[in-house]
Amino acid sequence: MRIKSSKLFEEVVVTVLIAIMTILASSAAFAFPVRRAFVGCRYPSISTATRARCAVNCKPRHRFYHSSTTLLVKNDANDAANNTDNEEERKAYLAVGSNMGDTYQNIANALSSLQSNGSIKLLQTSFLRTTAPMYVTDQPNFLNGAVQVETSLPPFELLSAIKQVENDLGRDLSGNSQRYGPRPVDLDILLYDGYDITTSEGTAAETIGENDLQPNALVMHQPSEKLIIPHPRMQEREFVLAPMMDLEMGGDGNEITHPVLNKSMKELLMMLIKNNAKSSNSDDGEEEYPPAHRVLPLPRGRMLVFNETIIQGILNVTPDSFSDGGKFSKSVEDALAQALQMEKDGAGIIDIGGESTRPGAEAVGIEEELRRVMPIIERIREESDIPISIDTRNARVAQAAIEAGADIVNDVSGGTHDPEMLPSVALMGVPMILMHMRGNPKTMQALTNYTKNDGVLSGVALELMARSKAAEAAGIPRWLQVLDPGIGFAKDVDGNLSLIKGAGVIRANCGNMPFLFGPSRKGFIGKVTGETDPAERDFGTIAACLISIENKEEIRDACNILRVHNVKAVKQAVLTYEAIQKAKME
Repeated sequence: MRIKSSKLFEEVVVTVLIAIMTILASSAAFAFPVRRAFVGCRYPSISTATRARCAVNCKPRHRFYHSSTTLLVKNDANDAANNTDNEEERKAYLAVGSNMGDTYQNIANALSSLQSNGSIKLLQTSFLRTTAPMYVTDQPNFLNGAVQVETSLPPFELLSAIKQVENDLGRDLSGNSQRYGPRPVDLDILLYDGYDITTSEGTAAETIGENDLQPNALVMHQPSEKLIIPHPRMQEREFVLAPMMDLEMGGDGNEITHPVLNKSMKELLMMLIKNNAKSSNSDDGEEEYPPAHRVLPLPRGRMLVFNETIIQGILNVTPDSFSDGGKFSKSVEDALAQALQMEKDGAGIIDIGGESTRPGAEAVGIEEELRRVMPIIERIREESDIPISIDTRNARVAQAAIEAGADIVNDVSGGTHDPEMLPSVALMGVPMILMHMRGNPKTMQALTNYTKNDGVLSGVALELMARSKAAEAAGIPRWLQVLDPGIGFAKDVDGNLSLIKGAGVIRANCGNMPFLFGPSRKGFIGKVTGETDPAERDFGTIAACLISIENKEEIRDACNILRVHNVKAVKQAVLTYEAIQKAKME
C-alpha cells in the first residue's frame, strides 16, 4: 500500500487546528466572524459557565428529551419547569462514497436505509463523481457525492444511525480494517445546523426553541467519540468540496459557509485547486491526483463518464420521422445495423423513439408505440451493451423499455404529459432527460412568445428548473437528471438561435446540471441556410453543436450530451474542437 505521509501530516495538523479553534470558540472573549453553536460538548443550549466545564470534561448533567416537534435540552434541576418536550428538524450535509461492488447501488441503498425510520429525510443531492483514492492509492476509484438531509436527530444519534447503515451494508467497523482502505459505503457528517448560545435578551437559552437556527453553524470536537463537526479534512478533499459546491449552486442561492474557516464551498474549492496546481508544478516529487469526473449512473453498475462530450445517436422507428422518412421503421435488422454503426462511429448512447414529436405531429397510441420500440431494444441488447435511452412521453412505454434493457428515459414533455411518468422513473431508479416544451407537438409552435422581461433564456431556465424540482420531489435525485432546453420545441427561429448562443447562461442559471442539446437537422437550420432537405443539414448541425458546448462562461465541470443523426460527423467535429480548446498557446 502506498500512503502519502505528507497528507497524513496535513490531516493531523488540520485536526489539531480545529481542536484549538473549538476551545477558543467556547470562550466568550473569542468571537468568530459568524455566529456559532456549541463547542466541545454535545449540548447546544447551556450557560457559558456550564459550556466551559463541558469543554474540559464533557460530563454535564444535561440530557436530550424527544417528543413530537422540538428538541429540548433539560437540566435535572429544572425538569419540572421545562415540560414542553418537542423535536425540531435540523439540516445537515453528509458525504457519501463507495468503491466496492456496485458503487451507485451501494450509495442508493445507504440513503434509502438512512430514511427508513422517518427521522432523516433526503432534501437534495449533489452530482456524482468518480475520483482517485487519497492516502491509500492502490485501491479502486471511488464514487463520491454529497447530500443535504433534514433530521430530528442530534449529532450523536445521527452518527449512530449512519454507523448502523454502514454496518448493515457490509462495512467493517470493528477497527481492524485498513484506514482509508476500500469500503462498500462511506457516510460522513460534514456540516450540521447550530444555534445561538444566547437569547435576544443576552441570557443563556434554556431550550433550543429559544435559539435562532444558524445554517451549518455547529462546531464540535469529540475525538473520543469519533465525531468532529465540521469534518476536519473536508477542505483538503476535492471529492467533498466539489459536490458541496453543487449543492451550493443548486439550493436556495445562499452560500454554504464553513463555520470555522468562514469561507463558502466555492471559495474553499478554488483555493484547493489553486494549491494543487502549484504543487503539481513544483519539483518536490509530490504526486498529482487525476481529476475527478462527473458521471451519470446507469443500470447494472454501468456509468456514463463526462470526461468528454457524449454523442447520442438518434434512431427513430416511426414511419413519419421528419429526417429519415421512416427509413428504420420497417425492419428490425435495418434498425439494428444503424444502431451498431452509430456505436462504431462514436455514439455513447442510442436514443430510440416510436412517436414523432415534430411540429404538428399527431399523438400515437401506447400499444402502437410499444409495438415499434420494443423489438429493436431487445435486439440491440442481444448484440451490444451500449446505453439506450427511450424517447417517450408515456410511463408504460418507459417501464417496458427499461425492463427490456434500456437505461435512460428521455421525455420531451419533461414529465408533464403523463402524470405517472415521474413516479415511475423514480421507482425504477434510472436517469431521466427532462426537456423544455410548452403545450404538445400539435400546439407548441403557437406558444413561442417569451416576454421582454421573461425572454427565451430566462424563461426556459425557470421552466426547466421547475421540472427539475418536480422530478426531485417525485424521487428522482439531481444526480440522475439531465436537462434539455428543447431546441425546436415551442421556439421560433430567433428563440432557437438565442438558446444555442446562450447555452452557458442557461446552464449557469440551472445550477450546472448536465445538458443535452438537440439541434440536429432542425427547421431553424433550414431557415438560416435555405436547405429544405433535413438530411442535408448536417453542416449547420455541426456549427450549432459546437456553439452549444463552447462554455464561454468557463463553468467548471460542464457536462454535455449532443443528440444527432450523423454521429460520425459530429463526433469528429467535437473531438477536434475539444482538442483545440485544450491546446496550450506556447
